[in-house]
Amino acid sequence: MPSSKLDQAEYLINLLGRKRNTVEREVGDDLDHKNSHSSNSDTDFEDVVYTHLTRDEMMKQLHNKASAGEWTLSLPSIELGYQSSTTEQQDECLDDVVETYLENPKTRFYKEAHFNYIEKCLTAKLPSGYKSLDANHPWMMYWLVNSHLVIKDNDGESRLSKDIVNLVNRKIESCIIDEGRGGIAGGANQMGHLASTYAAVLTLVLTRNTPTLLKIRTNLYTWIMGLKRKTKQGSSFLMHGLGEYDTRSTYCALVICVLLNTATPELVEGVADWIISCQTYEGGFAGVPNTEAHGGYTFCAFSSLFILNTAPQDIIGQINFDKFVRWCVARQTCEGGFSGRTNKLVDVCYSFWIGALMPMIDVLQKSHTFNKEALRNYILRIAQVKSGGFRDKPGKSVDFYHTNYALCGLSCCEHDYRLIDDGENSSLAFRIVENSTNETTFTYAVNPVFGIPTSFCNSSLRNV
Repeated sequence: MPSSKLDQAEYLINLLGRKRNTVEREVGDDLDHKNSHSSNSDTDFEDVVYTHLTRDEMMKQLHNKASAGEWTLSLPSIELGYQSSTTEQQDECLDDVVETYLENPKTRFYKEAHFNYIEKCLTAKLPSGYKSLDANHPWMMYWLVNSHLVIKDNDGESRLSKDIVNLVNRKIESCIIDEGRGGIAGGANQMGHLASTYAAVLTLVLTRNTPTLLKIRTNLYTWIMGLKRKTKQGSSFLMHGLGEYDTRSTYCALVICVLLNTATPELVEGVADWIISCQTYEGGFAGVPNTEAHGGYTFCAFSSLFILNTAPQDIIGQINFDKFVRWCVARQTCEGGFSGRTNKLVDVCYSFWIGALMPMIDVLQKSHTFNKEALRNYILRIAQVKSGGFRDKPGKSVDFYHTNYALCGLSCCEHDYRLIDDGENSSLAFRIVENSTNETTFTYAVNPVFGIPTSFCNSSLRNV
């Protein structure tokens, strides 16, 4: 097993050697050189350029990079003596990621390509393959609009045209059932669902559609209260009538109500107890008690605690905080990104589902928890696609979902956060703010609890 930086570098070369007899790459070609000086939309950060490298030269480059204390791949510290489908998948994934790192030696950001991809997806007819997302219209609107607004633009204003904003608002409004009395559906002629209602409300906040939010908020509150269920562990919410309940549905209900300023004592009663009961022996949170910890459910659970509590110690004292932190940190993989569960592959969507937990942890314990530079490299050099959008990992296709959560994860590792004292004993979710403005970032600061730019959190109805 690799025991030093140099051993890690040699291990990396040997790992690559399993696929090719000669490790000799021609990356950093003329096209890369031209791109690095062509336009303001592609910003470069200084990094190693690998060109025409022999094995010995690559060893030297990696050794120099490690000696300089720069970020490099954290290679697996344990090699198992047997192979299984799980270890084979991990080996293949790591090989593909390493090759992609060598093919993309610089951390560039293709802003114009991302804007074009998002705007085209918002206005063009979708391919037939998207019919599986027919129950996810509000989700698609949220993923695309939020992605657009997270990307930092030169003039600081949204580039979404009025026509696109109106198109998005009409789509969301077409999914509202009986002015909110039946919730918001995922598509035409479908039932109201907490998840689609959550995505729809976020989208209306992003388009600053206050009239529609005011019109539906009281009815949505009544509908959500009708979904509340008491269990022996506490209180949760059904996703829809006769549906399931879990930490995800609970988070959706809380976000909707806190943004619409309808989070009454009756609504939140018993909810923290339910959330706490979902923490597992590993330290993360499951969807329901006594099941496996999962990145998405853990995000929903911990973010819910940020909504429900007003002081850091309230959260730290309620859960096994040390175990929780260890589980989250263990999700950062040797490729630089995050996985969602123990012994699972890296996936860029967890750049947010796990990556957003890190600033929340950091503001509670006033420290830095994870390797931001490693995550940033994975997002920009592995998940980013030059023609626009982001993908899960090499070999996967670009999609709306991974594009949004890659950008939100990038934001969480590009910005530092702190808790402010607003003098009103308000929710921690609204007290977490960007520590300072960083001019060299590609993104605006995202509120890690809500997954939208911090500037839009005050556009909700929480003060109305």
